[in-house]
Amino acid sequence: MSKNIRNKHRNIITALDIGFSKVSCIISEYDNNLEALRVIGIGQHASKGIRKGLVVNMEALENSILNAVHKAEKNTGLTVKNVYVSISGTHLLSELVDVSINVSGASVSEHDINRLINQGTAVNTESEYDIIHAAPINFILDKTKNIRDPRGMYGKLLTGHMHIITGSRSIVRNFVTCLHRCHLSILGLVPSAYASGLSTLVDDEMDLGVTLIDFGGGSTDIGIFKDGDLIHAECIPVGSFHITNDLSKGLGTSIKEAERIKTLYGSAIGTNEDDKIMIDIPQIGDHNIEINYQTKRSRITSIIQPRVEEIFELIYKRLSETKTLNLTGRRIVITGGGSQLPGFRELSAKILNKQVRLGKPLRIYGLGDIANSPTFSTCAGLLTFALRQNYAAITNQNSQHKIFSKLSNWFKEYF
Repeated sequence: MSKNIRNKHRNIITALDIGFSKVSCIISEYDNNLEALRVIGIGQHASKGIRKGLVVNMEALENSILNAVHKAEKNTGLTVKNVYVSISGTHLLSELVDVSINVSGASVSEHDINRLINQGTAVNTESEYDIIHAAPINFILDKTKNIRDPRGMYGKLLTGHMHIITGSRSIVRNFVTCLHRCHLSILGLVPSAYASGLSTLVDDEMDLGVTLIDFGGGSTDIGIFKDGDLIHAECIPVGSFHITNDLSKGLGTSIKEAERIKTLYGSAIGTNEDDKIMIDIPQIGDHNIEINYQTKRSRITSIIQPRVEEIFELIYKRLSETKTLNLTGRRIVITGGGSQLPGFRELSAKILNKQVRLGKPLRIYGLGDIANSPTFSTCAGLLTFALRQNYAAITNQNSQHKIFSKLSNWFKEYF
């Protein structure tokens, strides 16, 4: 009986990050002592069937998801049914809109704010897009601007300045269908840039303004944060796989070997020692006979650096076009698996002319050395998002459980 009670009151949250190169799953539990989430299971599997956020092979993606989830379940004794999932891709559109409602001179209530949000997120059935993310950035009450929380204030006209991210309805539907085929229920669909920001940014950065760049396998997600909120999101269809592909073509080797060479010897900036270091490059010759030859490390850098420069020049152009380049001061945080390439941070700082730091998951305990890296930033951010959404319910439930436990112990002691 006590075991059933403990299982009933466990607050389990599962995050699933579906990327171009890998599917990552983290199972966490709310720890009353830490007052934070603690990781109890991690799973990762090579991603197949998805490209630039688009499902291209439903069965292959389903298999990748199931394998990642099963690996995370293995040592927890749990079966995952509900998940928070990241979503990315160039089909996502970010926009700022103003929505107004009449409050008739009364005190602004929680109901009024919900009414305003519902009006701003009303779905047009004829539209080709679904709303993925919607949040008020600030409010205007009559002539008073930049209000963070208008509840309890009096006025006639309440206007919400909202940030909305929409996604292609057909693309989102295919994505959701694949998860349902894995017998997983989606509790939240979260833009990757937003999740990564929640995971890696400190409060001061989010308040003062910061650009978050999540360098993934097939694409690069950009999130602009200001006054504690995400105010713009962008996705560029170029990522670390493009560097691997360049190496494969330039060195005449397989994709697998090019990825290994990039990981072990790759750098975005050359050094004086690069001409002295010789590296074996496996090649596939006639009749599939493996042939090795040697090349200087400087040759590898000469392939990687132009591609990295191109990516950051594209980022600079996009930020300039959206007029968000100067909103975030000189702060940039880079994260994602591709950001760990040596010289990556230094080159990005040079091209973007900003202060750049490497972002790793924060606020989550028990990740370990392997998972506590930029590779798991999005997945960890999904957990942070889920905890924020459910914090009141979790803490209230834990309080009730503590009272029940004290009563139970009292009965055991005296009766």
